[in-house]
Amino acid sequence: TVVTVPGLIPEREFYEHLANRRFVSGRFIRDGDKLDYLPEPDIFHDVFGHVPLLAQPVFADYMQAYGKGGLRSLDFDTISNMARLYWYTVEFGLINTPEGRRIYGAGIVSSRTESIFSLEAQSPNRIHFDLERIMRTDYRYDDFQQTYFVIDSYDELMEATYQDFAPLYERLPHLSQYKPSDVAEGDKVYSRGSQEYAMNGGLIGHAEAV
Repeated sequence: TVVTVPGLIPEREFYEHLANRRFVSGRFIRDGDKLDYLPEPDIFHDVFGHVPLLAQPVFADYMQAYGKGGLRSLDFDTISNMARLYWYTVEFGLINTPEGRRIYGAGIVSSRTESIFSLEAQSPNRIHFDLERIMRTDYRYDDFQQTYFVIDSYDELMEATYQDFAPLYERLPHLSQYKPSDVAEGDKVYSRGSQEYAMNGGLIGHAEAV
């Protein structure tokens, strides 16, 4: 089910909703001059970007498993790591299909220019999904992504998430962290980005020129 909220809500409340198969949606709409980027999720982003994919059973199960894992993370002080997993999958994930690479992340879907950028631009890295790698990788919330992680299927997401995260939570604070633009040893790299980035709108112009 979908539950409307006025804006961003506390982490525990968010995770409890997902763990009980309730997806939260903003009940406000962005202004016309913010069609490509809005820091807070509005009803366009949530209903157009997120809700259709919840009809895919495996992805819906993944969202529920993520919610349960998020609740567990509160006991390990690893909320930021769980936020990275959500960011790089639910919001900004790419998927391989027989027809080519496609978008499934709602943060991309609800932005025309990032939809073009994520698939066609030379700037970002495109790296295959790896659970621990993602949870060690910081992200950009103020510009287009410097790295996109790619899955082969929603089953891959579900299988990676349907486990006891406690050993991983205990390990994470002792592991090095990656910057958004890093390519790490062992990464399966589909394309290494040129990393020609500019802040606050520079990438939008680049994407429109692709």
